[in-house]
Amino acid sequence: MDPEAIDAEFLAVGLEPLAPFTAAGDERLCRCSTCGTDRWVRLSNLRQGGIACRWCHGWERETAWSVRARSSALTYGRPLGTVEESLNRLEMENLAPLTPVGDLLRPVGVVCLRCGETMVAVPARISPQWEECARCNQERKRAVRADAGALFEANGLQLLGPCRGEYQQQRARCMTCGTVRGVSYNDLRHGSAPLCWTCTYGIRPDEPHRVYLIHFPGLKVMKIGLTHNRHDRRLLDHALNGGHIVDTIVVPNRESARRLEQVLRARYSRWATDDVGPAEFPQGGWTETWRDEAPLPNLEAEASAAFIEVLK
Repeated sequence: MDPEAIDAEFLAVGLEPLAPFTAAGDERLCRCSTCGTDRWVRLSNLRQGGIACRWCHGWERETAWSVRARSSALTYGRPLGTVEESLNRLEMENLAPLTPVGDLLRPVGVVCLRCGETMVAVPARISPQWEECARCNQERKRAVRADAGALFEANGLQLLGPCRGEYQQQRARCMTCGTVRGVSYNDLRHGSAPLCWTCTYGIRPDEPHRVYLIHFPGLKVMKIGLTHNRHDRRLLDHALNGGHIVDTIVVPNRESARRLEQVLRARYSRWATDDVGPAEFPQGGWTETWRDEAPLPNLEAEASAAFIEVLK
C-alpha cells in the first residue's frame, strides 16, 4: 500500500507515526496527538476498531466506572480502601504509578514495568487471575495462538481450529484413535489435561463419571477431580501418593462431572495455594487443589446446587 495512505490511517485516529511502517500486524511507534504519550499500535488493530491510545481511552473509561462505583460504595457504606492497598495491587501486576495514588476506586495512570506501556488502572479492578497490562496480555495471546498447534501435536492431539484462548476448551482429535474432545491449552501446558479416554480405557464421555474429593494431609491440601465410573486409576494414583478419599459422587456424564468440578474450583479459589506443583503431584492434578483449612464441601449438596442430576 501507499505509505502516505497508511500514515493517513494513523493520523485519522489521532496518532502521529514516529517509526517506519513494516506490516499491518506489527507494532508501530506513534505519538498520541491528544495526550502526547508514545504508543505502540498495530494497524490491524486500528482497522478492527481497536483502541488508538490506552492513556486517553483509559482515563475516559475508568473515570466513568470510578464515579459509579464510588457512589454505590458510599450509598451502601462499603469501605473505599487505603493508599497502601492500592499500591500493593499495582505492585502485584508490576505496574508503577505515574499519577497520585488514592483509595481503591481512584483511577491511576501507570506504566507497565515489563513492556513500558502506559495506561490507566483502578486498583479495585485488578485481579490476580487476569493480567492487567493489555499490551502484555495481547502478546501472550499471540504467543499462545502461534504455539498451540505444536503443543497439541506434542500431546498426541490435532487442533481442529484456531486456538480461541488459553483456558477455553479447544476441539481436538486424538491422533491415535480419532476421538474428538475438548482440551484447554492451559491444561496441556501444565500437564493436567486427562489422557484420551477412548485410547486408555475404551471410555465414552457420555457414560457415568465420578467426582471425587481427596485429602493430602502431608501437603495440607484438598483436591477435587473426576474419573470414569468404571475404573479407579486416578483414585489409586492419588492414594499411592498419600491421598485419602473424603467423598465421591456419580453424575450422568463427563460434562456434568466437569461442571461440578468447575463450580467447586471457583468456590474454593480464595483458598488456592502455590505451595504444590509437579514435584508434589507426580501423578498430575495439582491445579485442582486448595488449602485444607477451608470448609469441607458436601459433594451431593454441591451437585444439587449446580443443577446436576445425580444418578442414584
